[in-house]
Amino acid sequence: MRSIPKLRLIAFTTLILGLISSTQASDQPTGHLGKGTIWETPWYTIDSGKEGPTVIVTGGIHGNEPAGATAAEQIRHWDIDAGKLIVVPKVNRLGLTAETRWFPPERNNRPLRDLNRNFPTKENPAPRTPLATDVWKLVESTKPDYVVDLHEGFDFHIANSKSVGSSIIFAKSNERTELANAMHKAVNKTVTDKDRKIVLLSKSGAVNGSLVRACQDRLNASGFILETTFKDQPLSLRTRQHRVMVSTLFQKIGLIDQDQSHRVAPSKDASVIQIGMYDSAGATGNGIKNFNKLFNSNNQFNMTQIGPADMIPEVLNQFDVLLFPGGSGSKQGKAIGEKGRDEIRKFGEEGGGVVGVCAGAYLCSSHYTWSLNMINSAVFNETIEIPGVGRKSMWYRGKSSQVEMEFDQSAEPIFNRSDLAKVRYHNGPIVSKGKNTSLPDFTALAWFRSEVAKYEPQKGTMIDTPAIITAPYGKGRVLCISPHPESTPGLEPAILDAIKYVRPQEK
Repeated sequence: MRSIPKLRLIAFTTLILGLISSTQASDQPTGHLGKGTIWETPWYTIDSGKEGPTVIVTGGIHGNEPAGATAAEQIRHWDIDAGKLIVVPKVNRLGLTAETRWFPPERNNRPLRDLNRNFPTKENPAPRTPLATDVWKLVESTKPDYVVDLHEGFDFHIANSKSVGSSIIFAKSNERTELANAMHKAVNKTVTDKDRKIVLLSKSGAVNGSLVRACQDRLNASGFILETTFKDQPLSLRTRQHRVMVSTLFQKIGLIDQDQSHRVAPSKDASVIQIGMYDSAGATGNGIKNFNKLFNSNNQFNMTQIGPADMIPEVLNQFDVLLFPGGSGSKQGKAIGEKGRDEIRKFGEEGGGVVGVCAGAYLCSSHYTWSLNMINSAVFNETIEIPGVGRKSMWYRGKSSQVEMEFDQSAEPIFNRSDLAKVRYHNGPIVSKGKNTSLPDFTALAWFRSEVAKYEPQKGTMIDTPAIITAPYGKGRVLCISPHPESTPGLEPAILDAIKYVRPQEK
């Protein structure tokens, strides 16, 4: 092979580095709205370097609508094939933190507190608040062809006309109607309940004072407000609906050439552990909040909430570790279904880590027909006739309480401790060796040294049984925790240590 002249080699290397830098532009903010203010928030540009439309996606304008912000954060990591994509994932960052619809600095000012009423109108040609002004400057400077604003409502519009939840809001035109119909058809293929279908709202279009209305009226951009519904629906489902609609739109306008709705996490990075946390049927809201708080405060971890529909290779392969929280193991297992459980097992076989906490530990066991069958543990759950009470299952031991748990000496390299600690317990599994001889024996990393018993036959069955167990599974690892370190002050780091331990091992 002919050698490459030194100057040409330098130029070639510079070109390649430039291309790499371009494809990674979304990893670092392009800029910040409100730089230096308490409401400063980042925005990102993904530029294909090819001719095509310019699209702006915004999320979190209303702070009590987290699905829009979460979906926008996911979308900013998509690859585009033409044109330019600008994403502002958390427009009202302070409102999202406070979980309030309003922009907190104006919360007592009724005319100004709703950010999505502060953009230019015929009556008020200038934005009415500093944050709206910064958003508008960004929009004007980028001259978008399309604007997509992600929201969610308190109820399903199809069942409650007072809410715009689960709808596509737009002003009719030949192009916008065609695009809305395509998004509508695609997303409703994923909705099985007829009372939760997405509807089209085009009679009056976006409300006056909203970002989409201003972009349409003043910049001649095609705009869509995409609404999901937070009533009785997990975050993973709502964000998936947003992604399906946005991916359909992007394909129709030529921004991408294939579906990217399954892209939910950033590209894998050895310095950050990517966690997929189950958040659907059988997972409790408080447990999910505790884990969110834990992972969001540590930049070594990136957590994405996933549901039964995400138990497919295209999604699971984006993660290092899967986490199944407390709640109901049976509901989790049944919602995930046989096919989903198979995919989780394949994830483990190929080197992925799995952590189950309380209900998640039941799920990982080899005890039930709905179990993942990834660790050889049996569960003490006999049903016994209690005199004067009736037949009761022994898994239930009553309300949440504290018990003593002792970390085994063998666990010191994992948890950096081998001592006695008090931990919150709420009906986690009491385990023993299972009967699945195809699985390796588990190792106990911690032991219960006290117990909770509601019924006489339970007494003495919990003390000195494993509280935390682990075992290899294929090329991966499984770790199950019966109690709740994540909601025990001072013990929360045990969850982080567990995640680090089961993550795929470096080759």
